[in-house]
Amino acid sequence: AEGNHLGPSLSFKGIDNEAYYRLAPDDPGRYVDYTGTGNTLNMRHPHVLQLIMDSLRYWVLEMHVDGFRFDLAATLARELHDVDRLSAFFDLIQQDPVISQVKLIAEPWDVGDGGYQVGNFPPLWSEWNGKYRDTVRDYWRGEDQTLAEFAYRFTGSSDLYATTGRRPYASVNFVTAHDGFTLTDLVSYDERHNEANLEDNRDGEAHNRSWNCGVEGPTDDPDVVALRARQRRNFLTTLFLSQGVPMLLSGDELGRTQHGNNNAYCQD
Repeated sequence: AEGNHLGPSLSFKGIDNEAYYRLAPDDPGRYVDYTGTGNTLNMRHPHVLQLIMDSLRYWVLEMHVDGFRFDLAATLARELHDVDRLSAFFDLIQQDPVISQVKLIAEPWDVGDGGYQVGNFPPLWSEWNGKYRDTVRDYWRGEDQTLAEFAYRFTGSSDLYATTGRRPYASVNFVTAHDGFTLTDLVSYDERHNEANLEDNRDGEAHNRSWNCGVEGPTDDPDVVALRARQRRNFLTTLFLSQGVPMLLSGDELGRTQHGNNNAYCQD
């Protein structure tokens, strides 16, 4: 659950706060926050690990799901402070006869120090390839010296995955996701426009690697409209032809817009 030390004493906090959550060593009334959502699970505690594994097995055996995507997955590998590929969590996944047989997809980062771990997950795992996203965005907005990097991303990112014996399907390729701009907004806005979130436009990513094609936001200029349509086709064609697993944000194929809001979790 999302929330910090100011939240109500319910669920895990109410049962055993110290066991389930990472507490600040110098102030145990506060949580360590590697997730950006106010708290971090205590992956050093055996009951927390048991809870996770039992939950995953239930979803596979009883609900018949065939895989999981782990949000902020780097956090799950932090037993002390660093992200550890030899952590107990990874070992348990590897050894489990049920969970090791389903699809395992990581969002391979968190907000803590050293949290960006694209390419560093163990062999069973596929990863959201953030380097693919960033490189493809830079390439199609005309950034200098991106061709070599683009070639690696287009052909399966062997520089990230081959050393651990992983095939191109370890790379979940994407240009946009539920966080950030939609594809239409990516080619229509240089800056975020999150005023509707009532945080004075301070929230959301500031560096989006976007290009508005010459005009910020909606326009009737036929040349700009045509260029934006071509840019959307460039992104989609690149995504579908790249080696790896393509991930398409729902609505991008129809030109869905959030009107420049790149943090629209609180909007209907």
